[in-house]
Amino acid sequence: MSEEKVPASELSQALQNCSLFAGMREDQLQQIAVQTDRLHASRGQLVIVHGDPTTDMYFLLSGSVIGQIIAENGREILFTEIGQNGYFGELAALDNRARSITISAGADCVFAKLSKERFLKILHEFPEVGINLARDLVGQLRNMNERVFGLIAHDVETRVRVRVMQLAQAQEQLVEGGIIRNTPTHEMMAGYVGSNREAVSRAIAKLNKAGVIESERKKIVIRDLRQLLAMEC
Repeated sequence: MSEEKVPASELSQALQNCSLFAGMREDQLQQIAVQTDRLHASRGQLVIVHGDPTTDMYFLLSGSVIGQIIAENGREILFTEIGQNGYFGELAALDNRARSITISAGADCVFAKLSKERFLKILHEFPEVGINLARDLVGQLRNMNERVFGLIAHDVETRVRVRVMQLAQAQEQLVEGGIIRNTPTHEMMAGYVGSNREAVSRAIAKLNKAGVIESERKKIVIRDLRQLLAMEC
């Protein structure tokens, strides 16, 4: 990703729409904005990767990103989409552990990046940021509980969809029209999702028929990204 410095006044205007800074004054936002750097990411580009030791926080000034949450056993639990004015990376900044999510750009994006050290300093200087963060985390936890329960109850087709999304994201192709190359055989995919080749073949065929993907030999084209992410046909 490319990086550049921008005037604090310009960044503060963008940050005022972020839930993390709700209720803050313009002068306070400028104090925060001056500590950030602006980054650009192209559509499909990886921003952070599961397992990385990085601890920076990101605020999405424009565009959208797709996040893949991964369970400890290595299988995906769910995907999430973050739009303009959202933020991510706060967990690693708080606990200094490896990334628990893979994030890729769903469109051309502009971010404001804040280091862990600066973020922790802001939490001490501005208690309202900590309160806003706690509220946001509670909301995310409630939503995640509902979505995880839904995925646990889902069938082979959902697990195949998740695998397709993971393959796309690994190749920076989790975008409309993205092309996943060197895709695994149905038998290999069945072993990953805990099913059999016939069930996986039926799931792929259904996704093809619904226009969600176009499957060819060792290649899958994403024809309807929103429908794929929605986990339903």
